[in-house]
Amino acid sequence: MQCETGFKIDLLIFFALLPVFAVKLVDCGIIYLDNICKHEYFVSMYSHEVIMLEKKSTRVRKEEIVQAALAVVGTKGVRALTIAAIADSAGMSEANIYRHFSGKSEIFSALSDFIGSSVMGKAATIAAGSRRPLEKLETIYFSHIAIIAEHPGVPRFIFSEDVHLGHPDLAKNLVMRIGNYVETISGVIAAGVQEGALKQEILPRETALTMLGMIQFVALRHTIGGLTCDINVEAGKLWSNFLVLIS
Repeated sequence: MQCETGFKIDLLIFFALLPVFAVKLVDCGIIYLDNICKHEYFVSMYSHEVIMLEKKSTRVRKEEIVQAALAVVGTKGVRALTIAAIADSAGMSEANIYRHFSGKSEIFSALSDFIGSSVMGKAATIAAGSRRPLEKLETIYFSHIAIIAEHPGVPRFIFSEDVHLGHPDLAKNLVMRIGNYVETISGVIAAGVQEGALKQEILPRETALTMLGMIQFVALRHTIGGLTCDINVEAGKLWSNFLVLIS
């Protein structure tokens, strides 16, 4: 076996390792060897040494890839989400991406799952808690803002035409998640009305949509660069005004 540098690995060593390791060329600097058990190894093409590294779990690798994909979407949009771009963002080879995902469709599904868990799932957990309705509503609102601040790719992915037109099944899943999110917030608002903390005349579902509209507007300004102040400052002002209207 030979790379462009002209360095040759002793074939006897190579074939001795082959039954134990799955061997892949990563670049001309190293030969990368994946142990099927607990560690990763590579053979230095310069020192001839086999170096052992602690192998990350599949779950951790997948999380890293999802975060890298979100970073690409946040800075360049969904259309720029290629395996090469994800690999570059994650600091790993394209081959390593394919070890954990069969392709972009699976990565898109993983992004949808992440959004569902971090936004909609978190809201459901908050709503099921023991706090007062108004506290729950505020926590849901600012938790969503925090996700947008940390991951600008989240709103870009949710409202991307590339997702909704190019991946209809995924789009249906997102629509269902958003519908459940609206129902969760509506339930919190209805409890606030019943408790007397919110105005009796407000409509829970329409008020929930108004709140989500505020979040979407802040997200839009944040992602397209129209927000000159900190996103939390803008979100805080909108929330204070929203409270005046509903309580």
